[in-house]
Amino acid sequence: MSKHAMIKSLVLSIALFSGLGSARADSSGYLSLGLRYDGWATTNTLLPINGAEFSVPFSTKFKLDDNIGFFAQANFMAANYTGETGSSLAYTYNPSNFSDSVIGTDIHFDSFGLSSLLDVSVNLPSGNQDWETNQVGANIPTQFIDSRYRGRGLGFNAMYALAIPSGGNEQFGVAAGYLFSGSYNTLSIPDLALGDSLFVGLNRVEAFGDNKSSAIRLTALYFLPTTLNGSNDIQEGPNVDASFSYEDPKGFSYEIGAQLFTPARRSNPVGSPLATEPHNSLGQRFYVAPSLAIGQLTIGALAKYILPNDYPQSDVADYNGGGLLLGLTPTLVAPLDSVSDLKFSAGYDYIVAHNAGSIGGGPLGDIFYNYWQVGTNYEIKL
Repeated sequence: MSKHAMIKSLVLSIALFSGLGSARADSSGYLSLGLRYDGWATTNTLLPINGAEFSVPFSTKFKLDDNIGFFAQANFMAANYTGETGSSLAYTYNPSNFSDSVIGTDIHFDSFGLSSLLDVSVNLPSGNQDWETNQVGANIPTQFIDSRYRGRGLGFNAMYALAIPSGGNEQFGVAAGYLFSGSYNTLSIPDLALGDSLFVGLNRVEAFGDNKSSAIRLTALYFLPTTLNGSNDIQEGPNVDASFSYEDPKGFSYEIGAQLFTPARRSNPVGSPLATEPHNSLGQRFYVAPSLAIGQLTIGALAKYILPNDYPQSDVADYNGGGLLLGLTPTLVAPLDSVSDLKFSAGYDYIVAHNAGSIGGGPLGDIFYNYWQVGTNYEIKL
């Protein structure tokens, strides 16, 4: 799970927690085992850029008592990648391995007279730390879709949250957290430590009849410097995530949001004092995600637009043209009995990376990706 994906997961936990009010840990747990296939390919590059991933994800969550829960995640993946090196030569990469594993706990208690939550997780380095580096030339840019594989060092994440009633059907959730990234050492970069992150979050949740609800979420993130050989290399600028969602579990739901970035600070050469970059290297991102529930079938869609960053196209090393993602994801839940079910999912995304490379040896042009997924999960309620 990428850093931004982990943060998104924690922010969602805050929203769910604030919606529960004074309720304690969920009364039920689960055990889930899945099979998944992800595949993608470009349609207009001179050399092929494609990949295929077969994964077996496992996850579980259960209560130790009324106030303490435990969760764990693991994944085995086998893949085949075809991509381009920096010298525009084709290469293939065929890894298979367990990814990093995550274990954690959520503790519900009272503090300051309010329902509180402490969520702590540990990233165990059971994965291949060279995987993400070696497959980057064949991967869809992670600004569109997070990498499915994670091979990092020992990591630690902690979040403390409070649920604040405001009368009627409204509640607020406030939270603060720290994400310790640990080392990200690979064969090609043997002494790399990713920057840790601090974040604060605020949610307002309003409940309606028939289990309908809306939520406003705001999260601000501050990043510590990434170091290379013990010296500062880059410090990502603070960013803000903002979204509004409306959920009807038996009908139409939607979420709209934006992720706004500020310029980073860089050290050039490595070890020199950090200085703010002359242009913002990350483009702003906006998305809308509607879905429709029809019985056990849910049809989700996603439209995501990323603005170009502020560097000129002539700056080949730092320019990023942004792009567009349009996706559709149907999911079907098939109950087997009172405690177990099968979930079937599929998806297709059409991705346009604007001015992302030289097409046929000419000037910069758009690169088009087709990305599809299919999978199933067997889940037992505990």
